[in-house]
Amino acid sequence: MPAVVVEGTLNALGVVRSLSHGRMPIYLLDSRPRCAARWSRHCCYIRVPALEGRELADALVALGRQLGCRPVLILTGDHSVDCVSEYREQIAPLYRISLPSREMVRDLADKARFQQLAEREGFAVPRAVTAESGADLARLDDLTPPLVVKPSDKRLVLEGTVERAVQAATLADAHRAASQMLKRARSVVVQEWIDGADTELYFVLFSCDGEGRPLGLFAGRKLICSPPSVGSTAVSVAAGQAVAHELAALTLQFIERTRYRGLGSLEFKRDASRHRFFIIEPTVGRTDWQEELATFCGVNLPLRTYLAELGQPCAPVSESLPRVAWRQSAGYAAPLARGTHIVDGFFRWSDPLPGLQYYLLQAGVLRVWNKLCKTADHLAGSAAHRTKA
Repeated sequence: MPAVVVEGTLNALGVVRSLSHGRMPIYLLDSRPRCAARWSRHCCYIRVPALEGRELADALVALGRQLGCRPVLILTGDHSVDCVSEYREQIAPLYRISLPSREMVRDLADKARFQQLAEREGFAVPRAVTAESGADLARLDDLTPPLVVKPSDKRLVLEGTVERAVQAATLADAHRAASQMLKRARSVVVQEWIDGADTELYFVLFSCDGEGRPLGLFAGRKLICSPPSVGSTAVSVAAGQAVAHELAALTLQFIERTRYRGLGSLEFKRDASRHRFFIIEPTVGRTDWQEELATFCGVNLPLRTYLAELGQPCAPVSESLPRVAWRQSAGYAAPLARGTHIVDGFFRWSDPLPGLQYYLLQAGVLRVWNKLCKTADHLAGSAAHRTKA
């Protein structure tokens, strides 16, 4: 039975490589011919007109009818989750995929709605205020800085419309950042900053079957974020056993109370002063950036999801975890325990083309471009200096 993976980012590359252990045909859908995952030897690339909305839904329906076998559908991006959730009545008869309810997808994908849900269900989250207009900003004064300002709709971040998060050391900084962000975002969430370094950021990747039964959980720890404090995972490892058990208990509570279905994850931060974990944000309906780390540690969540959708049993998860670190690319390095094996997100000897394409072409061209820009700036500065002289 084939698997269909939507969106060919580095996230999807890890998913394709994880699924390849099951030796099924894998189709990768993306609108960009140079996406990272399309170069993998493990998948067949299919170009689609868009990765969201009606165009993606129509492309999925057309492929589903062409394949005629209800393949397993795995999503790796927020836009595609929104699309499949919205058009689930047309897509579900043609694919095997488990998702939370349409309403729950909305609640978990939107930061303002999730804040309300978390407070209602008693989940540990930072104190926060939601603002939809300048008139709402007065409520920020009830919070204790430092603060962080985020758009409620994280799709705006993916589109490059607003920043992912802006740190604010004072209430005045938070007012300015929120006011600026509201020019482009429908609403913003302003949260109290959780004390602690990036190494206090943890995550739990998980998957549930169509009945809400957990298929597997993996707890990891971030070592480097890019950009620092508010960015994506650049280097990560498995969490320690004691922390993993605590985070698993919190995650299982979340799964039960939200009646979760399918793939997802939770990001946590440990408050250094209160020694307590807070949920920073959930990821709903899709795999996460560092998904392949779990596979290297023996918890292959994409494959377990695939097997469960086909009604096939999954092998038990080993309690002992190998020493593995996942890094986004070779540009990141972190102190690691002796004997830790580093896995590069792009390059793999067994699947080299994605890494060669990235390091020789994409990243290489970017380095050349940056050098040309610096040289141009230097020449322009020198010319300006001579003119003044």
